Amino acid sequence: MHLLDTRTIVIVATFVAVVPTLVSVSVWYTRPTYPGFGRWTLGTFLGMLSLVFLSLRGAAPDWMSVVLANMLAASAAILYFQGVRLFCGLRVYGWPECLAGVLVIAAIVYFRYFINNIDYRTFALSLLMGSFGLANGITLLRAAPAGRGFSTVFTGIVFMLAGVVHLSRGIYAYTLMPATDLFAPSAVNAAFFGAASIGVVCWSFGFILMTGERHETASKETSWEPPMVAVESIGRAEVGKTVTEAEVRQQVQRIVMSEGFRRSARMERFLTLAVERTLMGHPEDLKEYSLGRDVFNRGEQYDPRQDSIVRVEAQRLRRKLREYYDSCGKNDPIIVEFHAGSYVPTFRHTSSNEMHLTMSKAAPGRY
Repeated sequence: MHLLDTRTIVIVATFVAVVPTLVSVSVWYTRPTYPGFGRWTLGTFLGMLSLVFLSLRGAAPDWMSVVLANMLAASAAILYFQGVRLFCGLRVYGWPECLAGVLVIAAIVYFRYFINNIDYRTFALSLLMGSFGLANGITLLRAAPAGRGFSTVFTGIVFMLAGVVHLSRGIYAYTLMPATDLFAPSAVNAAFFGAASIGVVCWSFGFILMTGERHETASKETSWEPPMVAVESIGRAEVGKTVTEAEVRQQVQRIVMSEGFRRSARMERFLTLAVERTLMGHPEDLKEYSLGRDVFNRGEQYDPRQDSIVRVEAQRLRRKLREYYDSCGKNDPIIVEFHAGSYVPTFRHTSSNEMHLTMSKAAPGRY
């Protein structure tokens, strides 16, 4: 039985990956997006580059077709992982996934230049890719805001399947079918690289669908109003001084890394989501119903009249912010606060007094 050349499949997969990359870049630059989309777009681009260098195996030096190709693949997996967590309103630590990537690349370098063993290299990368794939799938299926519908479930399942395929390939190559050539003609290689190209297309368009679905859900909840980001500057600051997005994001990072917020994932998620929606120009999305569904996973049937969790947790969040600024945050340059009766955060300089300024709609963030 004739098998399609594996290198040919990789080249085809590279061209296939160009399509979702271009579409994602177009969406990123022409439409408002949610946290994580920029990392997904960059991850898709790096994954495409990885396939390009991989297809040069045998024609290009190994530092390019082995080390660089695998480094790009690992970087894409890390960006997908971080993007999924940002989209779901979860904290991105950064160092654990980067450390895992560095260790895997170190293993690939070792098993190429010190002990040349393609099976060990395949196993190391497959372990990383499979672990991130499963983590992405579990996060989307369990931790994503409730009510996101088909697109989130679809993308989560694609990631789960990708994780299982990567882990299975690593175990298979290491234990059952040792190889000497990545492009050795076999049904397993052909199936894997074919599935990889399909997976890139599926989860890339899944990201776009999730973004569109979230916009559609938000538009159904409220009529559109010209969004404003409230920025308070109270004090002796000069007229025209505003709190910038960069300053706000840096301040939020300081808050969520503090002891009080590190121990409360729910408070961290509440604060992060409220700030991001405000900075992105969508304060109208910060309704009690939306927060109950998106932060506290209450689902589409959530009724704020019967369940007061949002009001209770908002009071708790205000209290924790006051405690933060009374202790470790007393010297911070920016104050983030929620006024009573509002779920839209305001931001002000600590050195300010007796002045109220307003910052017009913030441009969509690039992640």
